[in-house]
Amino acid sequence: MNNTSDVIIIGLGAMGSATSMFLSQNGIKVIGFDSYLPPHEFGSSLGHTRVIREAYHEGTSYVPIVQRAYEIWFEMNDNSKIPIIETYGGLLIGPKTGNIENAIKSAKKYDIPIKKMTTGEISQNFSVLNPPNDYIGLFESRSGAVFVENSINHMLNTALKKGSIHKYNEKVIRWSKKSNYYLVETNLGNYKAEKLVFSSGAWITKLLPTLKLPIKIERQVLFWFSPKKNPDKFKSINMPNTGWDLNNGLNFYAMPNIENRGFKVAMHHNGDFVDPDTLIRKSNDSDLKIVRDFLEQHIPDGNGDLIDSKVCMYTDTPDQDFLIDSHPDDENIIICSPCSGHGFKFTPAIGEICSSLIINNSTNFDLDEFSLQRFF
Repeated sequence: MNNTSDVIIIGLGAMGSATSMFLSQNGIKVIGFDSYLPPHEFGSSLGHTRVIREAYHEGTSYVPIVQRAYEIWFEMNDNSKIPIIETYGGLLIGPKTGNIENAIKSAKKYDIPIKKMTTGEISQNFSVLNPPNDYIGLFESRSGAVFVENSINHMLNTALKKGSIHKYNEKVIRWSKKSNYYLVETNLGNYKAEKLVFSSGAWITKLLPTLKLPIKIERQVLFWFSPKKNPDKFKSINMPNTGWDLNNGLNFYAMPNIENRGFKVAMHHNGDFVDPDTLIRKSNDSDLKIVRDFLEQHIPDGNGDLIDSKVCMYTDTPDQDFLIDSHPDDENIIICSPCSGHGFKFTPAIGEICSSLIINNSTNFDLDEFSLQRFF
């Protein structure tokens, strides 16, 4: 067995699978590890769909990266027999300040087409939505959904076809730097590589304990419902994604019924902080009540029978920005994937960035906002 490679990737979820794909496409010999069989339900990359949007209220520096991600998602979709991305529109709802104001800044800087809507216009166009009277909406036609499991499978399979070796159900126990290589020890064997990529999400601090990264793991619960009224109005041909920036400090998002999986709703952040190895993976009555209370007030027709629920994790930085950087003491170690719960839409672009950092020690994107140095 060949246990030596150019690069070892630890974690083959969203970011790891994308990095493996791009490295292998550039002729780099890769061995990747995952403690489970991806795509799986034990990390952050699960739940059928994730929102993709372009007028990014989290910061203008994200926009060029998500625009590149759109390009790659559509390329992948063209080369896939199963759906990778679908666009049908997205509506951000909230007061004029906050997320709305910041999204407008991104749209203006990068000439992203958006449409402002009053509450009356929102109700007229999407009658199942009930926003507060003093809120406004921001409609973005290119928003939509990325299919989580389909995407990861596509990237993993592409990487394998290009020569990557993936070790599933194999857990990395420890790693160390030797004179001219890295030794990675798993529960099944030892492996060597010239460079490392840590894309292990919620387990990043356990694999890099000496860095003392200020990261917390947040439990998040996703729900799918069967609308109790007007089910046709919850299909993606009639309903956009909605993001709700509420005055009580809570944020929610909802996605239409896609592929008859149900109407998806979740709270964004404000979850309990947990250890990934002891996470409670079943939803409870308290989780459900928070979402049902939101629905009853703002999307009452959607508050029907519960179809399914999933528990995932956000890997949060203190400022909720990404972490994409080389190790402060070693440029041959790349750290990525703490994305604070809003990273999946960027996946292929981040994989491309990590590949460039490995091959060229540089990237065309400005990553200053995502640097490790901001923590120290």
